Amino acid sequence: MPVLALDFDLSVDDDIRKKYDPSKLEEDASLPVLPSILNNQTNSNQVPITNSITKKTTTVQKATVQNTSNDFVQQVPKNLEGSYTHLRAGTKIKAKLTTSISDHSRKGSKITFISKYPVTTTYFTIPSGTVFQGVVVDSHKPQFSGNGGLLVINVNSMIINDSVQPINASITKANFKRIFFNNIKGKRKYITSVVKSMRPGQNFLSKMMKISSHQAGDGSTIILAPFSLVSGIIVFGGNVITSPVLGLFSKGDALCIPGGSNFEIKLLQDVYIYN
Repeated sequence: MPVLALDFDLSVDDDIRKKYDPSKLEEDASLPVLPSILNNQTNSNQVPITNSITKKTTTVQKATVQNTSNDFVQQVPKNLEGSYTHLRAGTKIKAKLTTSISDHSRKGSKITFISKYPVTTTYFTIPSGTVFQGVVVDSHKPQFSGNGGLLVINVNSMIINDSVQPINASITKANFKRIFFNNIKGKRKYITSVVKSMRPGQNFLSKMMKISSHQAGDGSTIILAPFSLVSGIIVFGGNVITSPVLGLFSKGDALCIPGGSNFEIKLLQDVYIYN
């Protein structure tokens, strides 16, 4: 019976064992090390991303807080610290003049008023006797065409709590007379001057009428009576026509207000008074 025999060629294994140690090959069986360039790129991409995100987040938060603070400051008036009283535009204060004023007052002259009554707000009262100060911004003496004297006063401050509080106010009444557009004016006399310039013609007409009446009663001069009346009418008519022109050469009344006169001051803008 034939016998099956296998013959293996182990010469190759012997050559491998001579060059390599099989035990070390099993211990060193691991993944190859990445190249140094790829390793550096991977590390650099990971760390800066986290740091940059953190820095950006911190920067955004700081900017938000800073913008919020700036917006708050712009919405509140400057130096708004502590308690304060808000006087609204349109508030009126009754006051009296301390010294006399006139249309001779020059621009820049100081005018002083003292409040007569307290002005009460929700949390604060401006007491009577509070000093208000103004300045003359325009003035002129009586002018032709019947224009009277002029005085324009801007009330720009008041003294309260031992400090000067800036305000913006105008005069609405002076010596119980209503003031329009803050113009304190002397009486305009153009119409009065026109009427006055007509009086000479009117008087001449009256005189001629009396003469005509007297001549009409005398039989010898009845023929001359109409001539006196006609001359009187002609002179009076010419006087009426020229009176508007003559009125242009007249001046209005001078302006003079004595001390102690009553005034009304009106605020043109809101005022913040610090307690």
